Amino acid sequence: MRITFLATSSLDYPSPRGRWLPLAQELVAQGHQARLALLHHTYDRLPTSRRRQECCGVQIEYVAQMHVYGPVGRRRYFGPAQLLQVSLRAAVELARAALRLGGDAIHVCKPQPINGLAGLLAARALGCRLYVDCDDYEAGANRFGAAWQQRLVRFWEDHLPRQAAGITINTRFLQRRCEALGVPATRLTYVPNGIAKARLAPVDSRLVAGLRAGLGLGDAPVAAYVGTLSQTTHNVGLLLQAFALAAERLPAARLLLVGDGEDRAALRQRASRLGLGERAVFVGPVPPAAVPAYLALAACSVDPVADDAVA
Repeated sequence: MRITFLATSSLDYPSPRGRWLPLAQELVAQGHQARLALLHHTYDRLPTSRRRQECCGVQIEYVAQMHVYGPVGRRRYFGPAQLLQVSLRAAVELARAALRLGGDAIHVCKPQPINGLAGLLAARALGCRLYVDCDDYEAGANRFGAAWQQRLVRFWEDHLPRQAAGITINTRFLQRRCEALGVPATRLTYVPNGIAKARLAPVDSRLVAGLRAGLGLGDAPVAAYVGTLSQTTHNVGLLLQAFALAAERLPAARLLLVGDGEDRAALRQRASRLGLGERAVFVGPVPPAAVPAYLALAACSVDPVADDAVA
């Protein structure tokens, strides 16, 4: 079977790297053909040689600019007119890529306007089945510049799953949400996010010791957060408040924050107002391959979320 994935972000973003590429790789390992058509956060600066590549048998192709410009933490948002132009161009290029790659199925990675429109057009032109992957509640999780943008995203999240031959979801919440939209349970497949087993190997203790020394951690007990520094998706502010309470009873403790996001500067200021000082260590973004070493520094890892639909 030949499957084409259509994604609206690059492999530098969490979902393509942590969910859709591994799914495509597993399909290849099972004897299928899997292709991944994506948008890039700085497409105009992406060398032609990197626009097409292969990873573990998966053909990867970047075709146009994302709806935002720049990597996580340094993103620039387009104005309404430019956003519309960029989005339409991206939808057209994703559809053209799907038609060129062909296949027996098109899997839309998130039911969003850009890849949703591209998937619908390509599936009808090819006469193949359309599938959708729901791994987030984007209408609640994204940061929108205008109310109409949020309404548009909500429309696609509500209506595209009903058009699909099948839907993959990574949480029971999204399963219940799709069922509430009228999607039959027989068309829903629960596919939770997985773990890359190769990355679970023990980390060289010398590397961990060097990191600990370089970060000035000494013998301090460490709690680590690895993720996006964005208040819309992860409640890092809540984590800072909780750690401030813990630090009152364990002054030597350190909180390691690994990652980047649009709220990084604001969160540093919040840590300062809470009096955390050097006890909150903002590492910034690190390569994915380095993450296990940073986790190895910690006695525990944490992922702060609020009790809402986004979480």
